[in-house]
Amino acid sequence: MLKTKIYQDYCIHPLTLRFPADQERAFLEDYTQKSLNQVRLGLALALTLYPLFGILDYLLIPDVKEKIWFIRYAIACPYLLLFLLFTWTRTFKRWSQPAMVLVALVLGFTIIAMTVIAYPPGSYYYYAGLILVLMWVYTIGAMRFLSATFAGWTVVIVYEIVAIGLGKTPLPVLISNSFFFLSANIIGMVACYLIEFYKRRDFCQRHWLEEERVKSEGLLLKLHKELVMAGDIQKGLLPPPVLNWSGGELICYSKPSLEIGGDFYSYHFYEDDRFALALGDAAGHGIPAALLMAACLSLYGSTFSQRLDPCERLALLDRELEPYTERNHQNCAFCYLELDQRVLNVANAGGIPPFIHKVNGEVERLSVGGFPLGHGLGNEFGYQCIRYTLSAGDAVILVSDGVVESIGRSGEMFGFKRLEQSIAKSPNGTARAMLDHLVREVNVFSDEAAMQDDFTIAILRVNS
Repeated sequence: MLKTKIYQDYCIHPLTLRFPADQERAFLEDYTQKSLNQVRLGLALALTLYPLFGILDYLLIPDVKEKIWFIRYAIACPYLLLFLLFTWTRTFKRWSQPAMVLVALVLGFTIIAMTVIAYPPGSYYYYAGLILVLMWVYTIGAMRFLSATFAGWTVVIVYEIVAIGLGKTPLPVLISNSFFFLSANIIGMVACYLIEFYKRRDFCQRHWLEEERVKSEGLLLKLHKELVMAGDIQKGLLPPPVLNWSGGELICYSKPSLEIGGDFYSYHFYEDDRFALALGDAAGHGIPAALLMAACLSLYGSTFSQRLDPCERLALLDRELEPYTERNHQNCAFCYLELDQRVLNVANAGGIPPFIHKVNGEVERLSVGGFPLGHGLGNEFGYQCIRYTLSAGDAVILVSDGVVESIGRSGEMFGFKRLEQSIAKSPNGTARAMLDHLVREVNVFSDEAAMQDDFTIAILRVNS
């Protein structure tokens, strides 16, 4: 069987332009539906022009105009009108092509009948009407190649039989008309073939794109499910968000901008009752940040097997994280603090320094900085460590940069100043009340649905 590849894996017969059975049925249904308006337009145009040529009947062949008008107005025009109405029925979609062939034959045969009734020289002008019929058949009639070819050649063959059989047409006129009819038919066939060919290729493209869209949606759905699962696993890497003990209370909140993110928190109790709290922010978003977060969290946990001060702990973590980050130039901002009774020891690797909400309502931001983890610079040059003595009822607030960089509806960032003001207005009762206040303040300011960065807060409150 002859086959021509038309698009991707779609093939058609090069002569009949037919697909394999299943694809052909889908194409015919699609073609009929999409060409329906064109068919109606073509019929409306025929119903407009065909009656107007009655003026030529009056001017060219007045003696037999009544016979011509009978053919034109009593046969052809009512048939066109009925057929136009037929296009709104369900049956039309099934029989559209045979019905359009019948319309073309009615138009062509009625004009041929007029040439028989008309007398010279007027009768010679009516042959031009067949050219219009052929143009209509191969273009605006929305007929497929095989149907249009059958209709066009049938009209031309009948014309030749009538013209030769009746013998009324002079030979030069017959030769001239035949030449134009045959040429118009061949040109029309080529045009109709190309029109249908590109319509079929367009169908293949749309069908292929739809298949790819369905595949893509399936893959996206699968990926989304896997990311949701990965998010649940990532949440499982974090310790419980609420902790209460005799020395204080801790509450943490972390929300990634995507299903997974790079923010994390962790805490640890030493054997001598010291308490360690860390908040990290791996650079980037999504999967790369989540993988770096997991690596950093794991390496951070392994450092507790050694007795180190905060600065030494960050230097070690910077050295061990460097192999994971040097290829893609990633880093991780990391703020670490230890609470020993009411003495706070803080070291910072590129994170936002802690805020202190004092029991009297004042807010202080500690001044401590350092190189982000993963570059090796902190290991080389060391980190700064500061000490701060807390009072009973004071609260330590750690935040990731997603809080201060939250974008409001006006395009303005939340910023440090607004964050300090929000902390100052926080209720001084419990860490939970303070956290709820801060989260609400940020969400009211920004468009929560359009978060562009991960969002993490940890609040440590020293008990009275």
